[in-house]
Amino acid sequence: MNFKYSKEASERIRRNYDQYAEAEWERLDKTPKDKVQFFIHNRYLHQHIKSGDKVLEIGPGPGRFTIELAKLGAKIYEIDISEVQLKLNEEKLKSFGLEDSVVWRKIMDVADLSELSDNEFDAVVCYGGPISYVFDKAAHAISELIRVTKSKGYIFISVMSLLGTCQFFLEPVLQIATEHGPELIDDLIEHGNVVGKLVGPDTPDHICHMFTWSELKEILDQFNCEIVVASAANYLSNTREEVVKSFCADPVLWEKFLHWELELCKQEGAIDAGTHMLTVIKKL
Repeated sequence: MNFKYSKEASERIRRNYDQYAEAEWERLDKTPKDKVQFFIHNRYLHQHIKSGDKVLEIGPGPGRFTIELAKLGAKIYEIDISEVQLKLNEEKLKSFGLEDSVVWRKIMDVADLSELSDNEFDAVVCYGGPISYVFDKAAHAISELIRVTKSKGYIFISVMSLLGTCQFFLEPVLQIATEHGPELIDDLIEHGNVVGKLVGPDTPDHICHMFTWSELKEILDQFNCEIVVASAANYLSNTREEVVKSFCADPVLWEKFLHWELELCKQEGAIDAGTHMLTVIKKL
């Protein structure tokens, strides 16, 4: 089933993140797997963001990466579809003493950046999956990220990954196929859309599109950009949770494990294998 992004879909997503509230702050720190995802995303910010850079952050939520950008000395401009998340972001930045790093916050949809000027930002950070929420408008949204970025600037994008997510949530896949018929999973694999009966009763508004790397790369190849990084977020830690916890319990092994993850996640055969995939592109 194909799914079109609409005002109704936008409102559903906004409600989801309004309701999610503080849980979004905990999402990247709750488990060793979450910590790996944070590490990988953050590593590329540290590689490419410089002090004084004017950075647009899209979908910042409560501010895990906003804090990192502030520590790097960036001047941060934020947009989010959820007013609740933006308010939480302000609270967190104030609690860390970093609120002065944020120039402004605005409620805005990633699919419509028309009020922002061309070539306005040194970098754009679109972590956490905003592009996964605009469905058929993904190419347009990415074109907007590129439009507002200066020449030679970097765009950081992470999206939900179809292959890695299906692997990680294999038990719910079985449950859906058993209760509602395997045709629903056939449709998910064909189109990548989590809508309808694929959305559980506890998260009725959490609709999204999950990408394959070939699909995302096909979109990126339309633009005058260089793909600097393509990576899973995460690979080794996507399964065997108890083993990953054992690595995390040993500081020396954990540091090595993170290095292994970073390197393996960039291998072509691994990019699809995380629950998220990450790309850094450079505007030419």
